[in-house]
Amino acid sequence: MKHPPASTVFWLMGLPASGKTTLARRLLAHLQPEHPSCVLYDADEQRATGVLRDLGWSPEDRVATVEALSHAAVQHPIGIVTLVTSTPAERWLAADLLGERLHLIHVRAPEELRHARDALRPSPAYRANPAPDAPELSWTEPEHPELTLDTTAPLAVSEKAICSFADSMFQGGADQ
Repeated sequence: MKHPPASTVFWLMGLPASGKTTLARRLLAHLQPEHPSCVLYDADEQRATGVLRDLGWSPEDRVATVEALSHAAVQHPIGIVTLVTSTPAERWLAADLLGERLHLIHVRAPEELRHARDALRPSPAYRANPAPDAPELSWTEPEHPELTLDTTAPLAVSEKAICSFADSMFQGGADQ
């Protein structure tokens, strides 16, 4: 049996409405029966009521966001984070803070699909006139994620891929 480090963090990154939260929730549901202390930190939810409620989009706030989510997630044996994580600097910061515990997962979908999904959300992520520091405006494709999921595939395909990936980190058993 493989044992994960003291904690494992699955970090789902991608542009708004790419499918990060949907897949993170499916992963959480998959892991919780055997790992009941697995926790999801969705950046949108955390901005509304959690550890990110006082943070905006400035470069300093984006650094603070990565720091806050890293710190929160690592407090649990298994943490799941969803955050756009636009720039290499933001990804390097997460890697520096989390080390071998971090597993970067790139969730992607074409622009047309993201905008169609966004139209169905109660609070659209895309704004007609985004602020100059909006994370989607500084997005760069990640160079070496451990897993890339193209969410134009049926949800069941992406769900199976992310759950299999997580399962490969450890094999069953209770939280450590």
